[in-house]
Amino acid sequence: MFNANFQILKTGMDVAMLRQNVHAQNIANAETMGYRRKYVVFEELLKEASKLQLAKTHERHIPSARTLPQPRVEIDRQAFYRNDMNGVDVDYEVTQMVANGLRYEILARLMSKNIEYYNTVLRGV
Repeated sequence: MFNANFQILKTGMDVAMLRQNVHAQNIANAETMGYRRKYVVFEELLKEASKLQLAKTHERHIPSARTLPQPRVEIDRQAFYRNDMNGVDVDYEVTQMVANGLRYEILARLMSKNIEYYNTVLRGV
């Protein structure tokens, strides 16, 4: 019933929530000795997944299934900001949380608009 926009927006919102959780974990462990900063990889995976597009040259060919990649949480092994080998910069994490919160808000508004369009069509208003 719903178009692909719902799945794309849902995945985007899920990734934004995962990012918020990862930034919160990083901030919570800012004073933990030896803690390494974590981050979410998604856009790079999405770009790679969108490169390959298979063409159907015959009507009996199996269509390629277009699925969205799953986000991955990775550890930043390069950045150290203090002598205790902690890799968390609290100012950077807070800035990223604010930017990510705005991104989530935009995605939520787009989802709401999509639902509103369906309501308009279904109610005939």
